[in-house]
Amino acid sequence: MSYVDLRSDTVTRPTEAMRRAMAGAEVGDDVFGDDPTVRILEEETAAALGKEAALFVPSGCMGNEIAVAVHTKRGDSIALDPHAHFVGVEARAITEMMGRTFRFVEGDRGRLDPARVLAAVAGDADGGPGAPRPALLEAENTFNWHGGSIYPLATLQGLRGAARAMRAAFHMDGARLWNASVASGVPLADYAACADSVMVCYSKGLGAPVGSAVAGSAAFITEARAARKMFGGAMRQVGIIAAGALHGLRHHRARLADDHRRAKRLAEALAGMEPITIDPAHVETNIVIARLGREPERVQEFLDAALRHGVYALPFGGPGAFRSITHLDVDDAGIERAIASFRAAAAELWGRRA
Repeated sequence: MSYVDLRSDTVTRPTEAMRRAMAGAEVGDDVFGDDPTVRILEEETAAALGKEAALFVPSGCMGNEIAVAVHTKRGDSIALDPHAHFVGVEARAITEMMGRTFRFVEGDRGRLDPARVLAAVAGDADGGPGAPRPALLEAENTFNWHGGSIYPLATLQGLRGAARAMRAAFHMDGARLWNASVASGVPLADYAACADSVMVCYSKGLGAPVGSAVAGSAAFITEARAARKMFGGAMRQVGIIAAGALHGLRHHRARLADDHRRAKRLAEALAGMEPITIDPAHVETNIVIARLGREPERVQEFLDAALRHGVYALPFGGPGAFRSITHLDVDDAGIERAIASFRAAAAELWGRRA
């Protein structure tokens, strides 16, 4: 049985045009800086973000970890929201391998307030000698755990000021920064200008099979290249992969508006199903997080039923919550089929109450 796969925007398959670009890519040894396709991708990514340079990396996790390695040293702390991707996914690399600590500051749907950050860090000063040094401030835009929420540009500019006041670096996890820019109308470079370094993923909204980048100053990228080698992320004739990312960068950004429209359609339909609860106003980009308003412990049972009816989604976001992400492999008909599948699953489990 075929199904509509809404688990993530990482499940996309390369389009035919992307496959042709990959098959015809010019390659070289990137460890020696000889891969021309990688160099073009890095140059165009840096230009789009308004940064001096960029570095192609295998994954967004590695890109974030590289930024931590460059900006901080063992024993330093990182100020961030407790539900940040750093905490949920990269945590062991950051804390166990690199010896950094987290300083949690609760945000508004993940979006940090500059004043609260400064107040929290000021309180840390009472820790006395040997207390972790707040060396990095991290923000995620869009914020995955809270359904793709977008940072207002003014807030990010305020966080830049807070980082300066802390004498800390500011890193942006912009895995879905493309989505934030398309949805808000704020240019990528304006967002990126707020941070010392930015990570972006080609394998999410842009539909590339593999790859991310970290961008910043030329000096930062020099250090980042050495950190990538340390993490085992240096690659050889990787232009074949970079070509897919380059195609996505050039051709798949504007179409993200379709994903956002489809996510809103899905959210509005879910809001009308019992026992599902969701506020469609919170769906700003391509991530839809809904919850079971009753019997939250049955969320996996509900998702198993939904899969039997033809839609694949994940438990995510806390008790009773599940996540659906729209992407280029799901068209309008796919969204309508997903809606019908969720409705059938709810009816199967809750009958007339659904």
